[in-house]
Amino acid sequence: MKKIIFSIFIITISNSLNAQRSCCAKPESTETFAMLTQDENFIATHLDPKPFTLENPIGKEITFKTKDGVNGHAYEIKAKVTTNNYVLVIHEWWGLNDYIKQESEKIYNSLGNVNVIAIDLYDQKVAIVKDSAAKYMQSVQTARAENIINGVFSHIGKKANIATIGWCFGGGWSMQTSLLGGKRSKACVMYYGMPEEKIEKI
Repeated sequence: MKKIIFSIFIITISNSLNAQRSCCAKPESTETFAMLTQDENFIATHLDPKPFTLENPIGKEITFKTKDGVNGHAYEIKAKVTTNNYVLVIHEWWGLNDYIKQESEKIYNSLGNVNVIAIDLYDQKVAIVKDSAAKYMQSVQTARAENIINGVFSHIGKKANIATIGWCFGGGWSMQTSLLGGKRSKACVMYYGMPEEKIEKI
C-alpha cells in the first residue's frame, strides 16, 4: 500500500511543478539524440536561462564512486526521518544548475518524508548559453551516464524504493534510470522526454 501511495504522490506532484523551459530528452541512444544539437532550429527554440542562485539550500553536494573509476556527483536532500523512499531527479540540457536544485527542493517539500537526489550527468559542467548546452549534451556517453546512475544506486542501497523525474534530456534519462533500477523502481515521470523504443527492454 505504501508503494502505491508513494507512486501516486510522485505523479501528482509532477503535474503541479512548473519547470523552466528546456530541451528534449535522451532517446534509446544518447549519441543519436545528440545529433539534434546540430540543428539550428532546435537550438533556437531554447532561451538562455536567467541568472539564478539558490539561496539557503537545504541539500548538499555529494560525491560517490562509479565502476569506471571517475567519481560521480549529485545534490542530495535527506529525509528528516530515515526512509528507503527516494526521488531521483535528472536535469535538462543546461546541467545540474540551481534551477534544478530548486525543483528538487520543491519535490522534497511537497512529498514530505522522502530522500531526493538530483543526479549530475554532466560531471560538474553547467551551461549558461545554448552553445555550451549543446556541446555538453553531445558529450554525454551512454556508458558514463549509466555508470553515474548505477553509482547512485550503490549509494542508496538495494532496499531503496525509487521514483524518477526529469525534463527534456532528463526526461528520457528518467525512464532509463527507472529501467536500470529494476524492481526497485516504483514510479517514473518524463517531462516530454523521448521514451525507450525497445519493447523487450521495457
